[in-house]
Amino acid sequence: MEDFAVVSQKLIPLSDPIQWQAALQNVPHAFGHTWESCYAMHLTTGYPTNLHVWQSSEAKVVFPLAERTYQGYTDVVTPYGFSGFVGTGTFVNFMLAWRRFAVQTGYVCGYIALNPVLGTQVELNLEDIFVPNRLYVVNLQLSVNELYQKLSQNRKRQLKDFENQKHLYSFDKLALKDFFISNYHSFFASKTAANIYNFSLLTLSALVDNEKVLLIGYTENSQVKAVVVLAYTDYMGEYLFNLSLPGYENQTTPLLWHSALCLKEKGIPYLNLGGGVNPGDSIASFKQRFGPLDLPLRCLKQVYREKLYNTLCEQAKVDPADRTGYFPAYRRFSQKI
Repeated sequence: MEDFAVVSQKLIPLSDPIQWQAALQNVPHAFGHTWESCYAMHLTTGYPTNLHVWQSSEAKVVFPLAERTYQGYTDVVTPYGFSGFVGTGTFVNFMLAWRRFAVQTGYVCGYIALNPVLGTQVELNLEDIFVPNRLYVVNLQLSVNELYQKLSQNRKRQLKDFENQKHLYSFDKLALKDFFISNYHSFFASKTAANIYNFSLLTLSALVDNEKVLLIGYTENSQVKAVVVLAYTDYMGEYLFNLSLPGYENQTTPLLWHSALCLKEKGIPYLNLGGGVNPGDSIASFKQRFGPLDLPLRCLKQVYREKLYNTLCEQAKVDPADRTGYFPAYRRFSQKI
């Protein structure tokens, strides 16, 4: 058996936010790693969720995972957001140690999303890596002029009245929260959004109440007409949602530009705009016009108990060898957040 050089390994549950927060101190991480984000997602899914903390003599690896049951068996998944393996140092043989732990714990398989910007030095099995999409990340370390010059001509045109309209943009979190919560489900239903966005009111409230979640809205006659929602840590920001009333869709661009400038003022180095629903779609094109870095959205699709995984897939009448679509394949027709 390999010497995995693991000094300590523990799971911190959602019931211990203080220890969770302490484990992330001095570790570059995204909002998706935080207790606040994972707890908010738990309010919708109900999944038991833990922060895994692995340490060797020279390194530390931290990542959140939610446990899901299917016919009495357990698989694991990263909660909604951009988390994945982060940490410090180089953890030799970490993936071997992780797989051994997953097998001993009885996990069937695992879907682990990888953060596009942050990470740690662990060896990944190339056969486990999939790139289902692209992500667009604005480098806020550039000057405001450099950021502006990277915008497409269309984006610059949409921002020509930005300075003159600044008085119409609001940071009134109470009013913006009310608008966001009141319109969220009807807005996403009108867009025929995927089930993954069907968050409970408790989740939405927990998210926007967080001090690290920024809401910026566009108002007319003191009435909110559009809002964008972003979350951030000291290491990166993330564009979460935008909502607008009919006729105010054109406010998304100036609201996002305003948001990027606000995060830059806070010293946040990156803003992850996310990607499209599918590679190259209109949503992806919209984000590309901000002149961002174009990065792969990578994830790991790992099977730990292959025989059982194959059996569950066969019972669900899906191909266990096909890992290109929804994973695990046996959940394909019973997708939940």
